[in-house]
Amino acid sequence: MTGRVALPRHYPARSPAAPWRWLGIALLAVAMLAGCASAPRPPVAAGPASEPLPLPDYRPRAPRPLDLRSDDVLMQAAGLIGTRYRFGGSRPETGFDCSGFTSWVFAEAAGIQLPRTAREQFVQSGPVVARDALQAGDLVFFEQSRRGIDHVGIYVGEGRFVHAPSRGGRVRIDSLSLPHWQRSFEGARRPLAAQP
Repeated sequence: MTGRVALPRHYPARSPAAPWRWLGIALLAVAMLAGCASAPRPPVAAGPASEPLPLPDYRPRAPRPLDLRSDDVLMQAAGLIGTRYRFGGSRPETGFDCSGFTSWVFAEAAGIQLPRTAREQFVQSGPVVARDALQAGDLVFFEQSRRGIDHVGIYVGEGRFVHAPSRGGRVRIDSLSLPHWQRSFEGARRPLAAQP
């Protein structure tokens, strides 16, 4: 069959994970849009009718690169919700492990090459971030086995992160407030701050 390309089945017609995938995408969209708001209007001055009112400043503002790239990272990650877990996996077609997922997302969305393992990402991926200062796009790290850092995900906002959980699992969003993630949380890094 020349001329035909087999397309990967990222979105099967009906699967048990489909409702969760849409829920995850919806949660990411809400988290990203929560920061969107119109600029406050300047107060209207009360004065004589002949006095001109000041005009609002409509000049375009320079974009904030960190915010734009974190949106790209979140959108890339959201598109992979439901992708199956595969130990050593680093591509959507074959599946991801946790660090393969974060490496692929940052490379595709922001052009940032992260180290391949969770432990290396913890050491080399930007400045340390306190848990109470997390921002969307930060990497969050966990120690689940008492052998050092062994899991990583991407913070999406509102106390949630997206990750490739474990064998038999699929890329999904979880809450940092769940007891397992509270106990095993080890720290966070901001790879987007380390890049121009």
